[in-house]
Order: sequence, then C-alpha cells, then structure tokens
Amino acid sequence: MVKLSQRAWNNVIIVSMLALIMLFNLSSNFLNDEGDALAVSTLVPQGVLISTIEFSNAKVERVGQGWRVESELTVTSDLQELIDLWQSVEVSSFEENTQWSDTPAKVTVWFIGQAEPTEYYFLKLADKTLVRIGHHTYQLVDVNYQTLIPVE
Repeated sequence: MVKLSQRAWNNVIIVSMLALIMLFNLSSNFLNDEGDALAVSTLVPQGVLISTIEFSNAKVERVGQGWRVESELTVTSDLQELIDLWQSVEVSSFEENTQWSDTPAKVTVWFIGQAEPTEYYFLKLADKTLVRIGHHTYQLVDVNYQTLIPVE
C-alpha cells in the first residue's frame, strides 16, 4: 500500500468525492434526459421556472419572489395565479394537419437557465385551442387562450 501523509489522504478523499459528485450529476442528466423537453403533458415543461412572459400588449417578469407587469393598459389579473396557470395547464398531442393561415397569437416565454426564449403560437378553432411550440402542435385541455393572458 502507498504510504501517504494525513494531508495527502485528505486530498485523495476530496478529489475522489468531487469525481463522484461529477459522475452522479452527469449520470442524472443522462438518465433523466427526455430527449425533447416539450414532450411533456403540460404547457411549460416540469421543473422549469418562468423568468418572463411577453404577450402582445403586456410583459410579465419575475422580480425577486414576486411578479410585475409592464403594460400600457391597467392589468387587473393576479400575476401569481397567471404564472401558476401557465405552469399547470395540460396539453394533449394534436395530430391533425391544421392550416395556420389565421394569424396566431404569439407569446414568448423566457425560462431561467435557458439562453433562448420559447415561442408559443395559439390558434382558436371552433371548440378547441391549439398551441404550436417549435414544430409540435398541441391542444389545450380544459382551458382556452383567454385565461392565459393578463386581464385588462
């Protein structure tokens, strides 16, 4: 066996613990990687925090523990309830070939820890609301687009 001083053994233990932490962290990311982060059943992927939501007429952004709105209009919505709704809205996959000829409502969402925003395009059809996220189309479950925007 190698003869090392107490200080050297401490260094060996510290380096080995750091290596184990890195190994666990990398294996956790590898094992929990779902491929496409949008292949979840909620509008906002689970475990992702919203930083800013930009609507056509308002911008809701995180300020410390709370939220503030920048708008030319007076917004009467409870912002925390609005954010909670965004994070809990369920979506189902929508496979029909839908023509997005109408101008969809665009909402840009910035997530904490991501460099680029995610763009959501909402389209109201007869009895359903569709949302396009990237190249995927989903249908909102039990919610319409009007409940996802700040009320004036």
